[in-house]
Amino acid sequence: MEQNQRTQIDHLLFQVLRSIFHYERRNAMNHGLGFQQIYALQFPRRHPNVCLTEIASEMELPKFPASRLLNRMVDEGYLSKTPDQTDCRNCHLHLQGKGNKVIKDIENVSYARISANIAGFSPAETNELQEAAEHLDKVLGVTEKVKDH
Repeated sequence: MEQNQRTQIDHLLFQVLRSIFHYERRNAMNHGLGFQQIYALQFPRRHPNVCLTEIASEMELPKFPASRLLNRMVDEGYLSKTPDQTDCRNCHLHLQGKGNKVIKDIENVSYARISANIAGFSPAETNELQEAAEHLDKVLGVTEKVKDH
């Protein structure tokens, strides 16, 4: 890879990081939640009846900090939990009214913002953007969890 291409890729990766950082920061500020809390709501939205240990694993958090984070969200009305029928040490988490509202608000605002921002794009540009988004995990190498070696 030539140096010019390397510089361009470094620049593009920083643009992606910066964009996601500010996007997530705005979501966090608008809802009074941190990034981990928002992610902890997004995951059960897409994986109903998820176990606490699955969320901890997905977020790459040790079980105790994950449990503390999720229990606080249960106490605040964002999530509810039910005991696991086969393992009494684990529980399943479910979005509750407050959590559903936050996620719906984020999804609605995001859809409106993205729709407005790409309104002037050609159909080909819109398809390219969608394809890039669909493959971003593969491009960045995070399809599987990144493990420290």
